[in-house]
Amino acid sequence: MARKRKTTPTPAISIPMQLGLIVALILTVVPHLSRLPAWVVLFIVVTLGLKLASLRYPKIAPPKIVITVIAMLMFVAVGLYYSTLFGRDAGVSMLVGMLFLKLFETRSFRDAMVMLSLNYFVIITNFLYTQSIPTAIYMLFVVAHITFTLITLNAGPARIDWREKLRLSFALTLLALPLMLLLFILFPRIPGPLWGLPNDVYAATTGLSDTMSPGEVSQLARSYAVAFRVTFDGPVPRQQDLYWRAIVMQDFDGRNWLAEKKWLGKPKPEISYQGPAVEYTVTLEPHQQRWLFTLDLVDPDQVGKLSGEYDGIFTRGGQLVTPIPVINLIQYRATSYPSYRFGKRLGAAERQQLLQLPKDYNPRTQELAQRWRRENADPRQIIQQALLLFNQQFTYTLRPPPLGKHTADDFLFNTQRGFCEHFASAFVVLMRAASIPARVVAGYQGGEVNPLGEYLLVRQSDAHAWTEVWLDNLGWIRIDPTSAVSPERIEQSLDQAIPANENPRWLIRSDFKLLEQLRLVWDSVNYRWDKWILGYGPEMQQLFLSYLGFQNTTVYNLLLALVFALSLCIAIIAFISLRNARSEHTDKVQTLYLKLCGKLSKAGYPRRPYQGPWQFFEQIEQLDTELANRLKPVIQMYIALRYRPNHPAANYNRFLQMVRNFNFKKNAGMVTTKP
Repeated sequence: MARKRKTTPTPAISIPMQLGLIVALILTVVPHLSRLPAWVVLFIVVTLGLKLASLRYPKIAPPKIVITVIAMLMFVAVGLYYSTLFGRDAGVSMLVGMLFLKLFETRSFRDAMVMLSLNYFVIITNFLYTQSIPTAIYMLFVVAHITFTLITLNAGPARIDWREKLRLSFALTLLALPLMLLLFILFPRIPGPLWGLPNDVYAATTGLSDTMSPGEVSQLARSYAVAFRVTFDGPVPRQQDLYWRAIVMQDFDGRNWLAEKKWLGKPKPEISYQGPAVEYTVTLEPHQQRWLFTLDLVDPDQVGKLSGEYDGIFTRGGQLVTPIPVINLIQYRATSYPSYRFGKRLGAAERQQLLQLPKDYNPRTQELAQRWRRENADPRQIIQQALLLFNQQFTYTLRPPPLGKHTADDFLFNTQRGFCEHFASAFVVLMRAASIPARVVAGYQGGEVNPLGEYLLVRQSDAHAWTEVWLDNLGWIRIDPTSAVSPERIEQSLDQAIPANENPRWLIRSDFKLLEQLRLVWDSVNYRWDKWILGYGPEMQQLFLSYLGFQNTTVYNLLLALVFALSLCIAIIAFISLRNARSEHTDKVQTLYLKLCGKLSKAGYPRRPYQGPWQFFEQIEQLDTELANRLKPVIQMYIALRYRPNHPAANYNRFLQMVRNFNFKKNAGMVTTKP
C-alpha cells in the first residue's frame, strides 16, 4: 500500500527574528513620518506597540477578521482624507499603514520573506519626495540592513557571527552597484516626466508663483532652498547687474499682480543689444512653473537647446518660458546683454492696458500721482519724485505689517515699511496713476559666488521684484524702487540690507571660516550631484555615450547594449563568485549534503528546491521530533563547513562519517546513526 504523502507545515520564525523585521521596517519608514498625516503616524505607533506587546502576550494579537476589517477601514480613511486612492501621498500612506498591519500576520518564514521584499519596494517611494545625497546614502544603508536581516532569516539559528553577516550584506550590496551603474548609464532616458508617475509627485515646491501680493516675496526670502546655479564662461558680472528675469506682471486687481499670458501669441519685441555679451549655463531646480531664469536681457536666438521637451519660448515681455512646467532638473545655455534697448513702439491698446487700475482702490495714491503730473508732466521728474519719497520716509524690512484693502494707500501713507514687492507694487500704481505705462517684473537679484565650484548660487532668499516703465523714444526702462530705500540689497546682498535679528539666514552667516568652507564644499558637492546625477537626461546621456564612442543612441541600440552589458557583468560576477566558492573541499561537502538529502527524500522527507539547510531541518522537526534530534548535529556540521569553513568546529572527516552512518530501518521507517 502506498504511503500517504505528509503535509509540511511552514515553520514559525523566532521572536528575535520578528524584532529584526520590525527594526528593518522602522528604518525604511522613518523618512516618511514627517510627510504622513498625523492620524497615519498615530496608527503606526498604536499598531507597533500592540505588535511588540503581542510578542510577549500572544493572546492579545487581533484575529484575522479584525485585521481584515481594519484594512478595509484604512482604505476608506485614506480615500476620504486624500479624496482619492491613487497618487504619491495616498499610495504611500496606504502602503505604510498596510505594512505595519501585516506585522500581525508575519509568523512564518514565507511571511518574513514577503515583508523584507516589500521593504525593498518602500525604499523606492522615498525618492518620490527627494533625491538628495543624504537620502541616497541613508537608503543605501537601509538596503544593507534589510539584506543583513535577510541573511539572518535564512541562516536560522546557525551560529554565524553578526560581523560575518554584516560583511556579507555589504558585499552583496556592493556587488549590485555595477548593475545599478549600467542601468543608470545605458537605460534610455525618457524626455519630460514619467507618464506613470502621479501628479502630486511634482507638488509642493517652493518658488515664485504667477501672482504677487504683499508679503509673498518676503516669505519666500526666508527660504534657503536653491533656485538655480549658474556657471559663467567669463567673469561673474557685478552684483547690481545680476537681475534674473522670470515673470512679467501687468494685470492688477487692487491687491494681486497677475502674470501676463496673452503675450505668448504676440510678435517678439524689438530689442537692440549693446555692449559685451555674457554667456552662461543655468542648472535649474524643478519649480513646477513654466518660466526659465535668464540674466536681463537674454538674446532668444542664442539660447541653447533645453533638456528633453523643454523648449524655450521668448515672449513679448522679455520672458523665456516653456510649453510645460519644469518638473525635472534641467540645464540650458544662454547669452544675455546687460546693456540693451527694449522696445521701440507701444500700441494704443497695449498702452491703455498698461495704464489700467481697478476702480475704487487706492484713492490717495492716485490723487498724489495726479498732483505730481499736474505740477510737472515730465515722466522722468515724476519717477524721481517717487524714488525720493521712498528714500526719505520708508524702511526696508522682512517683517512688513499687514495691509488693508487699499494696499498702496496703506503702504505709502500709514505703515511705510515693506519688502521689495511693496515698493514695486506701490511704484507701479503711482506711475499708472500719473499716466506712465508701467509693469512689475519678478525674478531673482544677485547670488552668492562659490569659489570652490566657480559658479553662482541663487537661492529662494534672493527672490526680488522690480518695475519697468515705458518712456517714449527709450522703450522699457528698469526702475528698482528697492534701491532707493536700501541700495545695499542691490549692490551687496540681502544679508547686508536687513538687520541681523530679521535675517533668516543668520545660522550660515558665521564668522568661523571652517564652517563657511564646509558650507561651500557641501554646496559644491550638491551642485555636481544635481548636474551629473539628477541632470542626467537624454541630451547628457547622448553626450556622455558619444565620449565613449557610442554614436547611434537610439532606444533599440541602447536596450541592446544594456542587455549585453548586464549579461557580461552578471557572467563576470558569477565567475568570480564560483571561482572563490568552488574549491575541492566545498564541492565534497555539497556532494555529501545532497547525498543526505537523497536518503531523507527516500524516507518521505523531500527537500524543496528553495529551502536552505536550516529551513529543511525545521520542516522535518515539525513532522518528526526524534528524527530531527538525530539530524540536528549533522545539519549544524554542514552549515559550519559550507558557510564557515575556518571555524574550529568545522570538521570534514567528522561530517563524512556522520553522513555515512545516517541510515534508515526500512521495516519501521526509523532512522538510526551508527556510533
